[in-house]
Amino acid sequence: MSKLFDHKNIDEILHSRIRLSIIAALATSDELDFTTLVKEVNTTKGNLSVHLGKLQASKYVKIEKRFVDKKPLTTCKITKTGLNALKQYLDMVDELAKQTK
Repeated sequence: MSKLFDHKNIDEILHSRIRLSIIAALATSDELDFTTLVKEVNTTKGNLSVHLGKLQASKYVKIEKRFVDKKPLTTCKITKTGLNALKQYLDMVDELAKQTK
């Protein structure tokens, strides 16, 4: 019997409902602002901020802060590293689904 699934291959950064939701939202856009991400991910500002920090530390997202019309604007983009991590994660889930009866 072959080993179906090795839990050690799970990307711990992406294997979080909120972080996976953030990465999925960013993967479908060029960039999203913080307020839009709060709505898309359906979480609080504080929670989003913590999870974005973890994604940024892993180089999965790039966060830019600037002022527009004298108001602060925070935007987020998925990086190539983040996109590759998402693709690997989805490939792993897809392979598991194929092997599951």
